[in-house]
Amino acid sequence: MAKSFFNLVINGRQVKARPGDTLLDAALSARIVLPHDCCSGQCETCRVRLVSGAVDDQGTAERDTVLGCLATVEGDAEITFDPVPVVRNNQAVLEAIRQIGPDLLEMKVRPARTVTWLPGQYVRLTFKGYPPRDYSPTFPMDLKREEGVMTFHVRRYPGGAVSGALGSGIRPGHKVTIRGPFGNAFLRRQSERLVLVSTGTGFAPIWTMAVASVLGQPKRALSVIAGARDASQLYMKEAVDWLTARGVPVAMTASDGDGRIVRRERPSELLSFVSPQDVVYAAGAPSQVEVIRRLALSRGALFHADPFYAAEEKRSFAEMVMKPLRRIMPQSTEAGETRVS
Repeated sequence: MAKSFFNLVINGRQVKARPGDTLLDAALSARIVLPHDCCSGQCETCRVRLVSGAVDDQGTAERDTVLGCLATVEGDAEITFDPVPVVRNNQAVLEAIRQIGPDLLEMKVRPARTVTWLPGQYVRLTFKGYPPRDYSPTFPMDLKREEGVMTFHVRRYPGGAVSGALGSGIRPGHKVTIRGPFGNAFLRRQSERLVLVSTGTGFAPIWTMAVASVLGQPKRALSVIAGARDASQLYMKEAVDWLTARGVPVAMTASDGDGRIVRRERPSELLSFVSPQDVVYAAGAPSQVEVIRRLALSRGALFHADPFYAAEEKRSFAEMVMKPLRRIMPQSTEAGETRVS
């Protein structure tokens, strides 16, 4: 006779789970707040470590981890996840906008209360009268942080519902709601070499992790790769100077690079050195993140992803169905990004 319930241990706490329940549903039913966001397998916020037991990973397995929103219970099992700051709503005001490159903006937002987040996580901003959008908090390129202010990098898209309104319908003084933080691709304290890879404004979370690593884990080996569609969009040169002055190897790459200061390869093509002794983080264009994912895992490295999916794609039913299949489907490798703003 088939069992109607299995024992699921989550961070040391035992709960009952029905066969076919997702790990996320089982956790929430037991009032365990397993971090999550999109619930479609894209944001990676709910990635958990499978310690033992039987689950159907639904195509989301990476080494000893699975996605809690898709993986389902098949028997007794134990999972763990890293503690993260609690997701909260916070009221804020847009303080400043400035251009940092072609179609690239730096945005400063002042929350009413301090927003706690880990380097590499993202938050959801809702400007009053506009749809919500996800952005990664980052540091100013010169590291001159203003107390109580959050900095974001935004790509302006033609006709973008939010980015297209920045500076016109959305100006300094505009009210904002901040919800978060979300995301599993945050910096952890580990001994392995850290390899950080970005495309476009994916550099925002990569920059925070690089700074946190240099200042908080000074003995840890670190390598950074920053890519863009063309060299004019490599807005992070001041940050690169700060890193190289501290001995961090940094490669910038773009399709029209000069071959010396700016390479011409795609970011994924500069990772031949990756080994099982590395931890790789990738942020930006989903196509490049997926290519880097496959490369890192094939070499036995640990991998964390922050793909910048379009807001419209993030919660579509089609994505929930297709996500597991994408692991075995061919991917485009254009170095861009698709987070709509």
